[in-house]
Amino acid sequence: MFKTTGKVEKAIGWRKFYKNEKEIKKTTEENQTLPTVREGDAVASHFYAKEGKTQPPKYYTEGTLITAMKNVGRDAEDEENKAILRETEGIGTDATRANVIETLKKQDYITLQKNNVLVTPKGETLCEVIQNDEIANASMTAKWEKYLKKIRNQEGTQEAFLSSITNFINHLIQKVPGTFENSAIKKHAEKGEAVTAMGACPQCRKNVLDKGKFFGCVGYREGCTFTLPKKWSGKTLTKKNVKDLLSKQETSLIKGFKNKKGTPFNTKLKLVNNKLAFDFPNPK
Repeated sequence: MFKTTGKVEKAIGWRKFYKNEKEIKKTTEENQTLPTVREGDAVASHFYAKEGKTQPPKYYTEGTLITAMKNVGRDAEDEENKAILRETEGIGTDATRANVIETLKKQDYITLQKNNVLVTPKGETLCEVIQNDEIANASMTAKWEKYLKKIRNQEGTQEAFLSSITNFINHLIQKVPGTFENSAIKKHAEKGEAVTAMGACPQCRKNVLDKGKFFGCVGYREGCTFTLPKKWSGKTLTKKNVKDLLSKQETSLIKGFKNKKGTPFNTKLKLVNNKLAFDFPNPK
């Protein structure tokens, strides 16, 4: 079954006085008229196949991501929500959007590569968990803005608004763990965890991850208490330091520690009974 469309001009009318040479010479396919045909007529036709490759959308930069946050209402299906999001400039404010992106980076949901914003395995897992929930839809922001407007017009109360948000968060807390147990999501998360793991926990052999303010074992739910600090005697530990501790039980020489008096010194670190300790050389 093939279908073609076109225009059949029945009467030129007043346009015959305004036709210019450029218009007459137009021969593009969309301006061609259809021949007169009747149902059942045999017609000559031609077709061709054109090979090509679709181009993936460009990665966001931090700048274009902020712009997308401001213009998120463009994709809203509801016209009222679209108008609200346009009026409020989408998600966040000029003062908070950059901070939101910084928080996502610090929590390892996104990362930067050559100025491009990439989603980490941890971020992909979060997206999968909440993708069908209202929190992943910009209409949620519009819904809250509607109620804030009611409060301004004295048609609603602050208490009711905060109560609805509390109920919504409690609903998420109860729902998300069950969603996460979905095998596909859990498998994806475990794959991402393996990529970002510092090494095996010396206490239970599960993965040790960067938790932001410290390094900790994922087996804490089962009672594992192994952790490593980010800072030790005034020195920030690198990921290599932590990986060395987990794989070799000791680091190479680290410079820049400070004692209680502020005097700098250099030494190695080691694990003793799964606890961090200095590895000073034996005095001669």
